[in-house]
Amino acid sequence: MEFRLLGPLEVLNDGRPISLGGIKQRATLGFLLLKANQVVPTSQLLSALWPGEDPPTSARKMLQNAVWSLRAALSATDGPGAPRLSTQAPGYVLQVDQARVDLFRFHELAERGRAEQGRPEVAAKVLREALATWRGAALADLVESGICWPELTVVENARLDAMEDYFDAELACGRHQSVLGELEAVVEAERLRERSCGQLMLALYRCGRHADALAVYSRLRTSLVDDLGLEPGPALQKLQHAILTHDPSLALPAERERAVVRHLRPVEPIPAPRTSPGAQRRRVTVALVRVRPRRCATDADPAVVDHALAAATAMARSGIEELGGTVATSIGSASLAVFGGPYAQGDDETRAVRAALALRDCFADGMSRDLAVHIAVATGEALVLTEPDAPPTVNGALVDHCHQVLSSVPEGAVWICRRTRELTGAAFHGTETPDGAWEVTGCRGHADEHDSELAVVRGLLDRTLRRETPHLVTVLGDPDGFLDRFTGGVDGARVLDGRVVDGEPLGAVADVLRGCCGVRPEDGPDTVRARLSSAVCAAGRAEADVLATRLLPLFDRSAPDAGVLPAWRRFLELVARDQPLVVLLRDVHLAGEEVLDAVECLADSDHPVPLLVVVSARPVLLDRRPSWGGGKPHAASITLDPPRDGTVDRVRRVMLSTADHGPFGAADTAPWPRRERESTPLTLWRPDRRAAHVMALAGLPAGANGA
Repeated sequence: MEFRLLGPLEVLNDGRPISLGGIKQRATLGFLLLKANQVVPTSQLLSALWPGEDPPTSARKMLQNAVWSLRAALSATDGPGAPRLSTQAPGYVLQVDQARVDLFRFHELAERGRAEQGRPEVAAKVLREALATWRGAALADLVESGICWPELTVVENARLDAMEDYFDAELACGRHQSVLGELEAVVEAERLRERSCGQLMLALYRCGRHADALAVYSRLRTSLVDDLGLEPGPALQKLQHAILTHDPSLALPAERERAVVRHLRPVEPIPAPRTSPGAQRRRVTVALVRVRPRRCATDADPAVVDHALAAATAMARSGIEELGGTVATSIGSASLAVFGGPYAQGDDETRAVRAALALRDCFADGMSRDLAVHIAVATGEALVLTEPDAPPTVNGALVDHCHQVLSSVPEGAVWICRRTRELTGAAFHGTETPDGAWEVTGCRGHADEHDSELAVVRGLLDRTLRRETPHLVTVLGDPDGFLDRFTGGVDGARVLDGRVVDGEPLGAVADVLRGCCGVRPEDGPDTVRARLSSAVCAAGRAEADVLATRLLPLFDRSAPDAGVLPAWRRFLELVARDQPLVVLLRDVHLAGEEVLDAVECLADSDHPVPLLVVVSARPVLLDRRPSWGGGKPHAASITLDPPRDGTVDRVRRVMLSTADHGPFGAADTAPWPRRERESTPLTLWRPDRRAAHVMALAGLPAGANGA
């Protein structure tokens, strides 16, 4: 049985958490674990359970009931190492194996790390392992309920001591740049800890930021003098004097300095800083949005992955700004958005959560099959620096807390901190997570655009799969976002996507086959024929070879096209018999009469075929063909109303326009050199003509979208 105090209180039996009951029962266990293997007097337990108030007359009975329930919960394991909660005058004692309590493992590792200070590399590794045992504030769930014990302050101070030991070891190893961000966060949260301030001053000095190092000393001295009437200690005063005089003792030992800087390239001189009104503490809501390749994309061409991540990050930025946020910074594929502070518009917490849900839905609805999004939202006070014509800079413990929440967020989810949950009230559906955060699943009293129409199409897909009957669905209006939402949720069927383009009457037909068989532009006729033939598993070899030969003209514009469309229809029927199909054809109002006839005939098969054909078109299609789909037993038409402002559809449109016309859409962008792919390519959208155009503008290799 494992006991975890360094974060929300948890007891794990064979890796699974066991129920610990209500707050009084959990608090009893938490206090006994803090004093494990020691007799805790009953009076001390009562004071801990009712801090700052007189215990009720039934307090002893409530404590006895809590102990009885805990004994039952802890009896799940037997044996010599099993925990025992027993009565021993003048109170109770919880006997546990200290190796199974994360608090004691932390103390043991911290002591081992301090003992290795003469070998900083070893000390840093051990202390890093010690700090990794923490999952948040000690007994975070009890602290949130109002518990405030001196013992918890001792534990938190031990964590800070270990962090400072770790920083000393890292600085001794010459890794001042890697710990700079953590040091700034610690100093922001613990402003009067002189040791942390000294470490930050040294790290800044070694990074060449001498003025910033002196500013840290000045802020600390001001706080000490104004609040306590004290001067900084002698060690910190000596460090300030050493920085002022550029004392050589502050530099790294020569051998470590050579190891750190030998791979660094020369940098341009730092420009003079712009004048600024200075940083101010403000209450803000921050959202961290991280986009990463899914597991299936990790073997793709690194150049394709890098460009796809860059394009997705640019789209996330445009979506954040569309929904009222300000992107403070982007590091790799992670973006930090700020709502409130100098940009306060009122109800900032709610707007931030709505923005997070909109971005989640944009990615989940088919905008990216191979990229996953993780989003965390936190609210509190942070140090916000605003400068003219520049994004804000946000620092402090709030950003660090948001990073901690993000590290636990699963793919495609939005988690918010407890404070954000309190401020947004009942505006969102959600459930509490084991880490003390909340997973938000949706807005209360809010329906996404075109949900009812989406339900109709999904119902027809279900009917197609159950009855193995082909259906034709026509979606009229501006349906790209709608279709992406539909295809992103397709389960149990394969999706083939094509778009009709002016001047290429059979381009969409060929797109469907490319997506089905994996035909590449550089493939020769023999390779194409072999791929087409092998895809038709439901036909005999003779018919498969005949179909492959008749379909070859789609991939060779110099060859005649006679008879290719009947072969295309037959090909799709045979593929669907082997695996259910959704054939998606966009902009069919641009198609010729022969293509329209072929599409309508796909739903007329007399054989049991699980094939759903979804076509999108402008209303002009009905002007050309008033009887389109009419009279057919398995045909339906849906007209989409224009989306309202602020919906997911509008955000999707803005994000896509960024890929079309933003920094990745420059007309003179040189194409990225093509590389031979040995695995499934990474894609930003469903493979269609528009996606290929967008990715070409983004500098991606031709065919990187799978078309």
